[in-house]
Amino acid sequence: MDQRTHAWIAIRAIRLLEAENQVPRIVELLRPHVKEAAIGAWIPDKRDAKLGGSKTQNHIFKMGPYDGFLKSRFVVSQKKLAQKLGPERQVLAFLAEHEDILDSDWWKQPYKADPPPGQHLPNRAMALTINNLDMLILGDQPVQEILPGRVAFIEKVKPALRCSSGQIALFFFMLSHFAADALMPCHCDERDLSDYNNGLHMQLEKHWSKKVGTYFTEKKLMENEADAQEVLDQAESIDQKFALQFADTIPELGARDIWEEMVLVCRASFGVASVIAPPAKWPYKPASQEPAPFESLFEQDEAGAALLAEVDRVALHDAVLNVAMAWKHIWQKFS
Repeated sequence: MDQRTHAWIAIRAIRLLEAENQVPRIVELLRPHVKEAAIGAWIPDKRDAKLGGSKTQNHIFKMGPYDGFLKSRFVVSQKKLAQKLGPERQVLAFLAEHEDILDSDWWKQPYKADPPPGQHLPNRAMALTINNLDMLILGDQPVQEILPGRVAFIEKVKPALRCSSGQIALFFFMLSHFAADALMPCHCDERDLSDYNNGLHMQLEKHWSKKVGTYFTEKKLMENEADAQEVLDQAESIDQKFALQFADTIPELGARDIWEEMVLVCRASFGVASVIAPPAKWPYKPASQEPAPFESLFEQDEAGAALLAEVDRVALHDAVLNVAMAWKHIWQKFS
């Protein structure tokens, strides 16, 4: 996703948590900072934020067929994926609807990411989750008053060393970046056709950004004088552009931790990428050199347009839900 889309997804996740009202105190923490802390949602895409890492800086987790040691470990059946990720995620229904491409043989194969340093999205999501937990524990007095329970040693930490709600909100928004990127199909597909400069990836992100609109551009959001209510209302209004409908409840993680959850979400997104560009035409290995242009996939006929609408709905619904689930998971550690 690009800057606009990342900002919208994170802000929409706050409204989703607010509507559910199961963890109102996290909304109390994040809501006042919805404009200025939203920069965290796209800080990971800024060049200087990638110093010391790769040019992708853990935004991706690209999968492909695996033929190495312990192959059975990397087979994830459709049933297991559904059990772990839960029915609230719309990607599972999408994968089931495309059994003509993702048939039983596809699900029996081992798929694995082999990321070089700096290209491991689940690692980054796990690191930020732990970081956010620590920042809450070390929160300043206003944060301590919001946080469930009591941190017994906090009085021994000098006030100047404690974390403010704004600082914490910034890092929650940074986590949203990676939770959302796990739903970008091209981030989870090792084929060359999914590289950013090969057409499909860039054009899909531009398509989403155009539909999200200019309200969430960096300059407009940072200079926006509207109150939090108006910003959240504006985020919710985007739902109709993608035919999004959210359930009343936000589920808990189905996996053991955020790391495993993101690995499984990326596996599902790899499946989406395989529906968009079927491996029968664009093989995994040996790698196909043929591009998969956005226009030829989505704009040549009604079937392509319908597929694009499906991908829009599934990826963006689940991106918002993924962020809300990750944030709720952190807060519930204190409940």
